[in-house]
Amino acid sequence: MNFFEKLDGDILVELGEKLKQVRKNNKYSQQFLADKIGISRRLIIDIEAGKGTFLLIFIKLLKVYKKTDKLLEILNSSSISPKEIYLKEHKE
Repeated sequence: MNFFEKLDGDILVELGEKLKQVRKNNKYSQQFLADKIGISRRLIIDIEAGKGTFLLIFIKLLKVYKKTDKLLEILNSSSISPKEIYLKEHKE
């Protein structure tokens, strides 16, 4: 499905899942990440669940300005864990 045809809520959920995977790949807890960027853990939970209202506004702005290339890059990124990357690179 074309990115511009997706419902904004579906994009939020997908982006939240990707952000959660990136956090886990970096071995960050929700609390550590929240402290690192100066927000509450509750907000991290909401974003990862696709409930971030500010994130929704951000997505809508990106669509209007046709600047979704980086967002598409994130959404299309692989969910390979760091361990899998390491094993693949050091397989001999």
